[in-house]
Amino acid sequence: MIDLKKAENFINSLKIYEEYVVLACSYGPDSMALLDLLQKAKLNIVVAHINHKLRVESDEERNLLEAYCQENNLVFESIEINEYPKGNIEKNARDIRYKYFKKMLKKYRAKYLFTAHHGDDLIETIMMRLIRGAAFKGYGGFEKLTVYPDYSIARPLIFHTKDEINKYIEDKNLSYAIDQTNFTNSYTRNRLRNEVLPLLKKENKNVHKKFLKFNEMINEYEAYFYRECDNLYLKLYKNDRLDINEFGLLDIVMQKRLLNQILLNIYCEKIDLINDEHVNFILNLAHYDRQNTYIMLPNNLKVAKFYNMLIFNYHEKVHNNYCYTIKNNVNTPFGKIIKVEESDDTSNFTIRLDSRELRLPLQVRSRKKGDKIAVKNLQGTKKIKDILIDVKLQKDLRDTYPIVTDNDGQILWIPGIKKSKNDKQIEETYDIILEYVKEGKKDENK
Repeated sequence: MIDLKKAENFINSLKIYEEYVVLACSYGPDSMALLDLLQKAKLNIVVAHINHKLRVESDEERNLLEAYCQENNLVFESIEINEYPKGNIEKNARDIRYKYFKKMLKKYRAKYLFTAHHGDDLIETIMMRLIRGAAFKGYGGFEKLTVYPDYSIARPLIFHTKDEINKYIEDKNLSYAIDQTNFTNSYTRNRLRNEVLPLLKKENKNVHKKFLKFNEMINEYEAYFYRECDNLYLKLYKNDRLDINEFGLLDIVMQKRLLNQILLNIYCEKIDLINDEHVNFILNLAHYDRQNTYIMLPNNLKVAKFYNMLIFNYHEKVHNNYCYTIKNNVNTPFGKIIKVEESDDTSNFTIRLDSRELRLPLQVRSRKKGDKIAVKNLQGTKKIKDILIDVKLQKDLRDTYPIVTDNDGQILWIPGIKKSKNDKQIEETYDIILEYVKEGKKDENK
C-alpha cells in the first residue's frame, strides 16, 4: 500500500493543534487525498468549496462533498459563482477563489490554508512561467509554504506526483470526482500536462524531484535578494527620490531589483502595467550623461533625472498617487506614520488597532475618488473628500493626503483628522499603535 509520508511529515512539522485550518477542496482526487491526510493528522478542518457552475456535474460534486463532510463531522462551507467578470475567466475564477478562502480564514481565525497542489502541478507551473516569462521568483513556481503576515498557504502534496496520489486514492478507496476538462488540450497547462510531462517522466521518472530542487534553490536566492533589496530601498529611496550615485555602485542585478521594488510600491495593484522594458528605460536614464531629462511610464508616471537624483512623480494633471506598505515607519508628502510600542495620546494623531479585525499588511496611500470611511462614533460612512473640505484642507492637497487602509482596502484612518470605528480605546484590546507626525513637526507639537 502506497503512502504519502513526506506530505504527512510536512503537515506534522507545522505543529498545528486545536485551531482550525481551511482546506481548498474541489472534490477532485488531489484535494480528497489531502483531506484524508488532514483527517489522519486529527486537525480541525474547514472544507471550503467553490462551485464554479462551469460544468453540468458541478452541483452533484458539491452535494457529494457536503455529504462526505456530514458523515465525517467536518465543517463544510461553499459558495456558487453564477456570473464572472469580463476578461480571463481562469484569472477571474482564481481571484474569486482566494478572496473567498481569505474570508473563511478570517471567519474561523485560521492560520493555515491548505491547497492540493502536487509535484506535477509544480512542473507545469514552472514550464508555463518559462514559456510566458516571469520575474525571477516566478520561475520557481510555488512554495511548499507561503507565509503572509496573518496566514500561510501550505501545499503538502508538492513532494508527490499525480500517479502517487492516484494510487493512494485507490488504496484508501476514497470518494472523488474527475474533471473531464483536464483531459482536453484547450489550455496551455493541459497541453503541458498531457503531452510534455509524460515525455519528461519517460526521461526520468523522478523528474519532479529535480523541479522541486530547482524550486527550493530559487526560493533561497529570492529570500536573500529580498532582504538585501529591502535594506537598499530604505537607504537609497526617500521622498520619491533615488540616489543615483549610490545606486550606480550596485551590481546590475540589485539595480533592477531595487527599481522593481520602487515601481511595485508606486503602482501597487496596477504593477502589471510595468515590464522589463520599462525597467531598462529607467536604467538607461540613470546612466545617461545629460541632466534634466526624463521618461514617461504607464499612467503618466514621470521619472526625471536631476543632478544626482531620479525623481518619480506623476505628470501634469495626474495626481501624485502613492501606496506604501507600513512596516515600521513610512514617509508621506505630509508627514511620517510611525509604528510605536506605547502611547498615551488619544487624539486623531494616534490610532490603536486589533490585527484580528483586519487583513494585514497595513498600507498608506493617496486618496482615491469615492473613498469613504466609517467614522468612529458616527452612523454610516462619510466621504473622505467631504471630511478634507470640512477641515479646510487646500483643494490642490486633497488628492495626496495620506489614507491608512488594511490589505483589503478598508479605510482605517485619516492621520491627524479622523479615525474609523476600528480605533480602540486605551483600555480595550489592540496590538498595533500608529502615530502621525506632521512634516516639519515633532511628536510633542501635535
